[in-house]
Amino acid sequence: MADDLKVHSFSLGPLGANCFIVAQAGRCLVIDPGDEAEKVVEFMERAGLTPLAILVTHGHFDHFGAVQPLARQFELPVYVGAADAPQVARPELGPLAGFPVEAVSAETVLIEGEQRLDLDIPALAIPTPGHSAGAYTFAVGGELFVGDLLFYGSIGRTDLPGGDFDQLLDSVARLAGRFPPETVVHCGHGPDTSLKRELTLNPFLSALRRDQGSGR
Repeated sequence: MADDLKVHSFSLGPLGANCFIVAQAGRCLVIDPGDEAEKVVEFMERAGLTPLAILVTHGHFDHFGAVQPLARQFELPVYVGAADAPQVARPELGPLAGFPVEAVSAETVLIEGEQRLDLDIPALAIPTPGHSAGAYTFAVGGELFVGDLLFYGSIGRTDLPGGDFDQLLDSVARLAGRFPPETVVHCGHGPDTSLKRELTLNPFLSALRRDQGSGR
């Protein structure tokens, strides 16, 4: 992470999804506020941070459950992959799982393809489908916020609508080919990791190791 950028993380909601606040010079980006909006607000107010935007890695309810309250309170734009935008607008899985989730009706900026987001804190949106069709990784300050693409020792499930195991492996491979091995990976659940650790030890990425070994 660049010297003047700081990452603050919170495990929110009944599923313990990670929310990240990336701060610089009194401003911040809020990534995947999945629940408990009041905790996010309390931290930003205590730290004297002004939010610029909300970034959503993918359209599963545990990653956007607090988006609408925050967007409404601070009048924030919400960036989300175009393919996952319908899930954010109609969060049906949450209630089915027993978790009421407020649909996002705030100003939504749909991301298609790779984009540099027009924000005061530079962020690059990289399409990384696999866990969901419209999943994105956000590269900020040389670190990656991957949502449920990749975990410490595991990967996101691919059996939900829009999931695809081969796509997920391809997404991880493209990140690994583009960013240095020591790049920090901020995961949607659980602890941070690095590309190097997961490419070396993650049992779900064994196919990528075989490809590397064969020179593919």
